[in-house]
Parts: sequence; C-alpha cells; structure tokens
Amino acid sequence: MAIALYFQGSSTIVAENLVEPTAQVSSEPKNNVVFDISVKTVEQLRDVLTRADNLASEPRSATQPANISIMLHGKEIEYFTIDHYKQYKDIVDLSAKLDAYNVIQFKMCETAMKDFGVEKDNVPGFIEFVPNGELEIKNLVRQGYTVM
Repeated sequence: MAIALYFQGSSTIVAENLVEPTAQVSSEPKNNVVFDISVKTVEQLRDVLTRADNLASEPRSATQPANISIMLHGKEIEYFTIDHYKQYKDIVDLSAKLDAYNVIQFKMCETAMKDFGVEKDNVPGFIEFVPNGELEIKNLVRQGYTVM
C-alpha cells in the first residue's frame, strides 16, 4: 500500500491510500513517493508524521523497503537536531520508528544543513544525508518516485 500525505490549503493535512481497497497489492511496491516538504510550523510536521503512523498498521519487511521518502531541506531540519531533541522528542522518536519499520525513509540535504548551521554529528543516525536535496529528488523521480 502506498500512502500520499500532502498539504491542502495552509494547514490541513490529507492522507490517501493510493491503491483501491479491492485491488490486489503485489509485494513489489509500485507507488514510490517522495515528499518535498516545507512546513511552516512544527505542528504541521507532527500532523504529517502522526498520519503516516496511523496509516502504517504494521512494519514492512526488510525485503520491502520504504516506498515513501521525505526530503528535509528547510526549517524542519532544526526539529531533527540532537540539540533540540528534548523539545521535539515526539517528532524525532516517531520519525525513527517510521524509518525502522521501513515506512518512511528520511533524507536531509547537506547544502541546507550548512545554511542552517547544522553539523552531521548533530543529526540522529537514522537520517540519510544527501549532498543536494533538489538533485536527490530528481534522482528519485528517475527511479520511479512521484513528487508530492
């Protein structure tokens, strides 16, 4: 099952199942999605992750990697720093769980990290670093991902 989470209007988060309920789902993921998110508030990010958690009824197997990738390359980078862990513990812990369960793969743009003054050793280990978020999104699109 592939899930799309997106912003509708300025603050409403919507979640949809991209597969019809009666459709047979093969073990091969067909709907890979990359979310190029830019949240204005921590509450928006919290809503996205909570909905993903609610939709992920169980972990995916190791042979079925995450088919949702979230690109972090804006203000949300600061929510994921170890320095801010106590303040945003719920977000970081939920994100780590979703990553561990192969629901969502988190990627952080190194170029944006520099803009925000964030060092790699200040980011939790489950987040993958990519040199440039925009180029990584283009690469994922070439691999069959849909940008949301």
